[in-house]
Amino acid sequence: MKLIVLGGAGFIGSEFVNLSLKDEALEKVYVIDSLTYAGNLNNLDEASKDPKFDFLNEDIIRADDYLGKFPNDATLVNFAAESHVDNSINEPTKTIRTNVLGVAALLDAAMKFGMKKFIQVSTDEVYGPLETGEAEEDFPLRPSSPYSASKASADLLTLAYWHTYKYPVNVTRGANTFGKNQFPEKLIPLALKRLREGKKVPIYGTGLQTREWIHSTDHAGGILATVKNGVPGEVYNLGSGFRLTNLEVVQILCRKLGIESDEIEFVEDRKGHDSRYALNSSKAAKVLGWQAEMTFGQHFPDFESW
Repeated sequence: MKLIVLGGAGFIGSEFVNLSLKDEALEKVYVIDSLTYAGNLNNLDEASKDPKFDFLNEDIIRADDYLGKFPNDATLVNFAAESHVDNSINEPTKTIRTNVLGVAALLDAAMKFGMKKFIQVSTDEVYGPLETGEAEEDFPLRPSSPYSASKASADLLTLAYWHTYKYPVNVTRGANTFGKNQFPEKLIPLALKRLREGKKVPIYGTGLQTREWIHSTDHAGGILATVKNGVPGEVYNLGSGFRLTNLEVVQILCRKLGIESDEIEFVEDRKGHDSRYALNSSKAAKVLGWQAEMTFGQHFPDFESW
């Protein structure tokens, strides 16, 4: 198994690289990352010591210039993305450049150079808010932010390469992910940082927005299972079934740190803030032989290092 990992210095991407290097089937992993503010080579300290690891500092948009240098029997896994919703609201064109045009460039180069398979790492946010029930893979896409709209666009473009060209692709749609090495703009690392500094944690609106939470190791494992067992042209939801409101998440963190939960500050709600996400991940369990194992609030194997 040979892997080319775009965005491999980021939060989930680096976890995927580290997990892949523990797999006996791995021959080589090539990491490509433009090292924006959310990419950090420190996330790959251990991986970089492995002779199976190689790194290239490049931009997804220039894929045609460099992808042909890699072996074409490799599977390409794309984590590269502008992933912060607030940033997408403030700078939508920057998000679209990476998340849509970048994926278009990457897909075109991957097919041109005959890469074995293409995995697009996406998000449950493409389904939009669900008041009740769970989204299965054929659920209508109703993105409501520039970020989720850009990811939905990339999903559809990726799947079009299977339907039009029969180029083998998969799309994974993961739930909100927690774990170490996450950039402190997202809820959990931001809350931890502020609580440890003795500052109040800002929560949008009432804090009653519900999210499904999956540990980064579980999420990476689902993507690796997709590399190995994914059926071409198929989408796989990667969730845990474990859901909490944003307020409950921060309250759990307060308890873990022994801090009073009055260290919470409610602020003006985010524009177009989705109320609830929920995934049905039974297809991944059945087809990929994968399911999440770690539960937020109960399993914190590396909590002190976050």
